[in-house]
Amino acid sequence: MADAVGLYKEIDDSRGGSGFSFNDIAADRAGVRFGESAAKSATAHKLQTRVTDGINESDFMPATADLLEFMPEAEFKRRFGGIEGSEYKKMMAEIERRIAALPLYQ
Repeated sequence: MADAVGLYKEIDDSRGGSGFSFNDIAADRAGVRFGESAAKSATAHKLQTRVTDGINESDFMPATADLLEFMPEAEFKRRFGGIEGSEYKKMMAEIERRIAALPLYQ
């Protein structure tokens, strides 16, 4: 549900708001991954201990400075083919790869 809401917000933003943002999508996905990990019994204790010991944003949030944002809908569709496009799927896979490589999930 969180993924759908985040994606809807970005599509809405591309239609007259601040524009589509892969930075925001990365933050959404990082939050979902954090919540999923915190809720899994096998990893919950490990994650809770790491959070209690103190973590930095870079432990759970991927680098996003190079991700595109502020894209109007027409540009998003042209460059990425919309949410069904292969370039969009490549970008989403890259975001997931960055999240999976974060220290919190090692």
